[in-house]
Amino acid sequence: MKLAADWGCFMKKFALICAGLCLALAGCNQTAQQAAIDPAAPPPVVDAPAPVMASAPPPAAAPAEDNMQALPPIYNPLVDLNGRQQARFDRDHAACRLLAAPQERAAREAMQQQQAGTALAVAGALSGFIPVRGFGNAVNVARAGGAAQDLGGGIAAGGAARNAQATEDYALVVNNCLSRRGYILLRG
Repeated sequence: MKLAADWGCFMKKFALICAGLCLALAGCNQTAQQAAIDPAAPPPVVDAPAPVMASAPPPAAAPAEDNMQALPPIYNPLVDLNGRQQARFDRDHAACRLLAAPQERAAREAMQQQQAGTALAVAGALSGFIPVRGFGNAVNVARAGGAAQDLGGGIAAGGAARNAQATEDYALVVNNCLSRRGYILLRG
């Protein structure tokens, strides 16, 4: 009987740790992507001081547009180069991405919302594997897990809808920009 109680306590802690890791992973992903998109955002708090290097100057902060350009595009247009060089298209595409930066940022934020909602729903599903003592406790854990699944599913669905709309808006801006520069779009 003592072994079963110890096992149940272990499984509770394990399930809570798994749920916490899912939520922390979603938060870390959001923090890393936000830092890549917006360097003006405050840096994460670090407990240990960074070593000071006297010989090398600190790197200059790049504008947010450059960091957005460093990420892969969320949409690649299919165009007929019409005798133009690939290097010219790459420059034009980069310029059009700058015009569509607000839509791209919105799409990336919506994708993070979708991932966080999914992590919350998974944590709610994992809570069903927590062994508890007593019927009342089991009912409470099941209700809490169901609520987390419902909330996470709603957040994920809202993020997916926002992501689809923002991606569609982004593609529209990029396509219009490229067509005004004389490219023939093969997919619109």
